[in-house]
Amino acid sequence: MSVPSSEFRDWARLVGLPTAALPLARALGVSRSTLQAQLLRGRVPEVQVVTAARAAGVAPAAALTAFDRYADLADLPIAPSTAEVLAQVELADALVALVGRQIDGSREALVGVHEWRDPPQPGSVRNWLDAVDPGALRATLAERWRIAPSNLSAAITSARLRPSQLIEISRIAGTSWTGGLAAAGILTLEEAGWRHGARPEALARLSDVDLNDLVADRLSAAQRDARRLAADRDAAHRIHDTLG
Repeated sequence: MSVPSSEFRDWARLVGLPTAALPLARALGVSRSTLQAQLLRGRVPEVQVVTAARAAGVAPAAALTAFDRYADLADLPIAPSTAEVLAQVELADALVALVGRQIDGSREALVGVHEWRDPPQPGSVRNWLDAVDPGALRATLAERWRIAPSNLSAAITSARLRPSQLIEISRIAGTSWTGGLAAAGILTLEEAGWRHGARPEALARLSDVDLNDLVADRLSAAQRDARRLAADRDAAHRIHDTLG
């Protein structure tokens, strides 16, 4: 889904973006033909709105709520829950925290080599969805979107959910509506309302048991992904051998 091009034109004019197609396309970093095609179809993708907002110096989250489709989100909080924050903690992040608790001086030694990476990362969207799931969320989505559970699972794993779908998930889960957009990398963490240092702070508050559970969960996910990649490589090799 997307927003009406007529609304986009009006909004772009209000925030001081060029009205002519060529300068507007340049401001958005897209070709003139791409922009014109979107305007002629009458729909502009949400990702384009985010890009336009950045070009205009407008907060992307606020820009989205300027459109009728998302206007009801304007007054809703966007700060992430602790579960959403921890969902964007990677295996390396959790391991650094674990080692830091077990070996004196290791935390300081790892500061120079450990780097927090922003989404999207492998599993970012899947971890976020699992974190906000109030129960049977995947079944609810499959029914609402009339999609096979296996296809839904593939879309989640490969982070192919549309912005409108990510926002719909947030509505169903009753959580921060920017959380899914951040997990997918459509919004930066800052744009999504995340406080600087939210992830290390959330890790620091975990008990030893909860931190171990988080490490175990990330290791399990990494093992599943590694097995999937190995299976894909084996299948590709078999096809290559068959075709000669």
